[in-house]
Amino acid sequence: MKFIKQQFFELECSHLNANNRLDYNIILDLLDDNFKEIGKSGRVIYKNDIENSTLHTFEYQISDFVTDKIQKGIVLVTYKLFNETDNVLTNRSTLWIRKNNQWKMRFHQGTII
Repeated sequence: MKFIKQQFFELECSHLNANNRLDYNIILDLLDDNFKEIGKSGRVIYKNDIENSTLHTFEYQISDFVTDKIQKGIVLVTYKLFNETDNVLTNRSTLWIRKNNQWKMRFHQGTII
């Protein structure tokens, strides 16, 4: 399970990495075609919304990182995310699904604590 936890930690970090967020191809490749996010503001965001927006490039710190295998090919990740730039702490959850031998972010939610 340690390998799985590390793998998903790296996927989440890749999604949050400021340099990656400047390259839409990297971010969009992480997202499932049916990606949906409920942002910390409560706004619902879909993959095509991300294609047509500017992504934040903040500095983040992850803590309390947990992975739960829901079933084969589906993993739920939860963690606390501290946005060092804005000084905001949120609870995060991501549902990852395996498609064509790649992990894709299917659902993500952020809730301000």
